[in-house]
Amino acid sequence: MKKPVYETHVQKGLLLNANENSQNLPASVLNEIKESVDSIMFNRYPDASEKELLEAYGKAMGLDASMLLAGNGSDQMLGYIIGYYLKEGKTLYTFDPDFSMYEYYAGNYGACVKKFEISEEKPFDTEGFIQYGKELSTDMVMFSNPNNPSGICLPIETIERIVQAFNNVPVIIDEAYFEFAEETSSIGLIEKYDNLYVTRTLSKAFGLAGLRVGFLIGNTENMAELRKSFVPYALNSFSMKAACIVLGHKDFMEQYVETVKQERKRMIDAVSSFEKIQLYNSQTNFLYGKTSNKEKLLDLFARQEIVIRNYAGSDAFRITIGTKEENDRVIEVLRQFEVAE
Repeated sequence: MKKPVYETHVQKGLLLNANENSQNLPASVLNEIKESVDSIMFNRYPDASEKELLEAYGKAMGLDASMLLAGNGSDQMLGYIIGYYLKEGKTLYTFDPDFSMYEYYAGNYGACVKKFEISEEKPFDTEGFIQYGKELSTDMVMFSNPNNPSGICLPIETIERIVQAFNNVPVIIDEAYFEFAEETSSIGLIEKYDNLYVTRTLSKAFGLAGLRVGFLIGNTENMAELRKSFVPYALNSFSMKAACIVLGHKDFMEQYVETVKQERKRMIDAVSSFEKIQLYNSQTNFLYGKTSNKEKLLDLFARQEIVIRNYAGSDAFRITIGTKEENDRVIEVLRQFEVAE
């Protein structure tokens, strides 16, 4: 079992390696959170029912709170549902590449992971994915959409075909980056298919990576069963209170998402004629790229104290989309790389 490595806590400089929101919360929202602190009973355990938070997220998403369960980031929700359905000898089926935590959690429960190779350079083979999964007799299908790290996003028709094909096993769609996508969310299919679950997070578009708030979404009947064995007090009182306040101000999130979309297009356009590097179209808040001389590229970024995500053993890397000024610095490094001898 390969344990994921997270680097932001030991790195200095401009951190563009973890796909975090490039800006802190607006001052007005921060002030509202500060003012709410006096109402929190710090000497009491958090509300195990998560009632206020689930209702706030349900209102923001147009969902009934009975379809929701919240935990310590969507990571906890992914780990929980893997543990609920899988055990030793069971198989989780996912993409290659995809989010490393799937394999980590599956390994904790003794389950094995099988992968279907996908590429940002060619169309997704829906029927090939289904056929291979059937041959494996897989016990769970789980993948990110949009995909981390490639940034590609499957259309809703493809998602529905997969959910239908694997109707006898749980299918979990990790939508951590969906606010940045142009496709239709899988959430709308939940009432139609009782084997479908979706995870979401407030860490990316909502800018709450430091509070770790994520959600598992399923139909009311499934969530009632999952709720029975979910750990109590998964979220602390402050995180829930702050999340409720942030969810009441979706306008700043929507403005940030629009800025990211504009900036990612600008960045891709800026290097579209480059020969030494390739940045792929993305439906996320990051850009996935490849180069045959990655060590030189990483060295140029290091000299400018810019930290990007390096996929060791391959020619791939990933860059979080930051502010305009931060992105200008990234573009300049890429230009230096292009003209270097």
